[in-house]
Order: sequence, then C-alpha cells, then structure tokens
Amino acid sequence: MLRRTLSSLATRQISRQRSAASASAATKQLFSTATESSSYVSPYNDLFAMMKSNHPSNSFATSPEKETPKLKCGILETVLKFKTTCYDRLILAPYVQPSEYKVILQVNIKHLPIESDLEKEIFHQIVGTRFDHDLNELKLTSNQFASRIENKRHLCWMLDRIVLGAKRLAEDSN
Repeated sequence: MLRRTLSSLATRQISRQRSAASASAATKQLFSTATESSSYVSPYNDLFAMMKSNHPSNSFATSPEKETPKLKCGILETVLKFKTTCYDRLILAPYVQPSEYKVILQVNIKHLPIESDLEKEIFHQIVGTRFDHDLNELKLTSNQFASRIENKRHLCWMLDRIVLGAKRLAEDSN
C-alpha cells in the first residue's frame, strides 16, 4: 500500500513537471520575438534599437520650432492666466450654478506691450479698478456667455482692445 502511494505521488509529480515544461514552451513560443517566428517587422524597431543603445531621440531636434501664439496686441498667450470654477453635477433644476461659466483672466503688467508713460497712464484710466497696483496685475472677468470657451475668447478680445486702444489714444494725443 505504501509502495503504491509513493509511486502514485511520483507519477503525479512527473506529470506536473511535464505540464509545466510544456506550458513554458507554449509561453515562450507565444511571446517570442518577431524575427524568430515570422517575417513581421515592427514599426517600432528603430525606437527599440535607440532605447537599447541609450541614444536620445532626434525627432525633436529636427522638427522646426513653432512660434508661440500671440494676441493681436502682441501679448504671448503663454503668460495669460485663466481661472474658472467647477461644480459637481447638480441633480436639482436648473442644473447650472450661477457662476459656472465665469472666467477670470489675469496678466502681469510687465507682459503687456506698453512702452511709454502716456500709454501706461491711459491704460490705467481704461481699466480702472480692474488693475491691482500691489500685484501689478490686470484682472478681467467675464460671465456674459453660457460657455467658458466663449467667455475666454471674449476676455482675450477685451484685452486686445484695451491695449490697442491705449496705444492708439497715446499716438493720437502726440
């Protein structure tokens, strides 16, 4: 009886080893590289070769530099700061919060293309209390449209008109 139990245990162990070996062979065949199993050539071969050789990618060096977008008045769009308020989903009607589409634009005066003191004085007269003298920052808000995108466009358009208007008035007064 003991001999039969030991032989059955040995048989089970051998069958497990054989199944594990066949499973590893199947896995190896499944995940083998393309060059070993077929004529398929990966479109990423160059990338993998570059990664193996630790060479940096040249794709960014050869691409032409894109010019940063500017407003009509010459202000770079990257220096503009926009703020919005986001609310969770509202179950009750009217499903919209009062200032959900409100957009705030902030820009420092050093980024504005205002050269002369007269232009600066006219600019301060136009914007009035929307300019914070402590932070040297202009703060414009818009809640006119039922879309944040439209309110953002409106603020950029307002900033353009303010700066170009200050320049034109300073030029006309000279």
